[in-house]
Amino acid sequence: MDPRAARGSFRPAVNGRTFLPWLVLGIASLTWLAPARATLHLLGVIAAAVLAGRHVVPAVLPSDFFAFWPAAHIAVSAAPASLYTPSRFLGWTAAHVGPGLPGFMQFFYPPPALLAMLPLAPLAPGAGLLMWTILIALPCPFLLRRAGAPWPVIAAGLLGPASLTGVSIGEFGPLSGCLFIAALAAASARRRDAGALFGLLSLKPQAGLLGPVVLLARGDWRGLATGAALAAALAGAITLVTGPAIWAAWLGRGMAAAHAHLIAPFPAGYELNGVSVFWMARSLGAGVTLAGAAQAAAALAAARWCWRAWRIPAPDPIARAALTVCLTLLVTPYAYVNDMTGVSVMTAWLAWRRGRLEPADALLWLWPVLGPLMASLAHAEVAPLAILLGALRAARAAGGIGTPAPACYPAPI
Repeated sequence: MDPRAARGSFRPAVNGRTFLPWLVLGIASLTWLAPARATLHLLGVIAAAVLAGRHVVPAVLPSDFFAFWPAAHIAVSAAPASLYTPSRFLGWTAAHVGPGLPGFMQFFYPPPALLAMLPLAPLAPGAGLLMWTILIALPCPFLLRRAGAPWPVIAAGLLGPASLTGVSIGEFGPLSGCLFIAALAAASARRRDAGALFGLLSLKPQAGLLGPVVLLARGDWRGLATGAALAAALAGAITLVTGPAIWAAWLGRGMAAAHAHLIAPFPAGYELNGVSVFWMARSLGAGVTLAGAAQAAAALAAARWCWRAWRIPAPDPIARAALTVCLTLLVTPYAYVNDMTGVSVMTAWLAWRRGRLEPADALLWLWPVLGPLMASLAHAEVAPLAILLGALRAARAAGGIGTPAPACYPAPI
């Protein structure tokens, strides 16, 4: 995005005021070993499956791969619409990959997401796991490099707890986060591919909800049309593969299952890894209606903030992208720690350009592993507060984006 970002440093800014925070964060950084170990375990399972022919089963590898591999096979079967019937989906999966799946392991994604999974259909679980890991991990550094990120920033972002967690559990978070950053870089540079990159995020729509706001604020009508056309083409392509009945199944049984998943009493196990305003409100005792109202208010405020940031001519593109990445997580009620990969990358990018690493940078980078631990111990999921901190720091970054942050933000952190 910015040629000035080619040089930088991650040197910690340690002084008398920051010594204690750095000491605490240094101890807390040991928690990074958990996602790192999970990633190494994944690589070991893949090696054992591919080289030694061992079976890949849920008892050996807790992973969302066991939702995506069955989804690919059911999508090309005689009854693809059964994908969104939880009992039939779990029954098919248990019969083909073995028992041990948790009850929440269902398929909630909209039909176009199946296009990313279709390469798994001809493959056995072991080969499929290798293919899926390559599909969700390999494009990430190339997308970030296309966005202009320096290699040290790419390494810091993709080796962070958010990315490692996403890869180790076979989720889209790292890929969708990097794709969103590439789309924001293209939008800042007014490149023609901005709309297409945003359109690709229709495969995981909650990861790109602010994409249309960005394009509208920029007045990029061609990009908006391109993104809409690509999203429609992806929807048409999966309809040709599965038949139109899959849409009725998703809008009916699929959406009902996803809604039940969302509003389950806190703490369902997966909610401890959540990062949405909705789940924060639920963890603090709010009912579904109040939590939904809080989420709606956060989404409207984030969209308005994003609109203002992108309406300003010639701001700092890196700070504005960092702000937008944070705001996107405040819009959706359905996001997890692996969806913070973009936050990790942009936090590292701002720190690299600043030439020093501050305690808040380390806190944001570590949050995807610290947050679930805190939620488990304190029965409170407060990740949106950390994400808001990232947004505020981006708004006050050196060079600025020309949009006022709330007055409660007192001083550099």
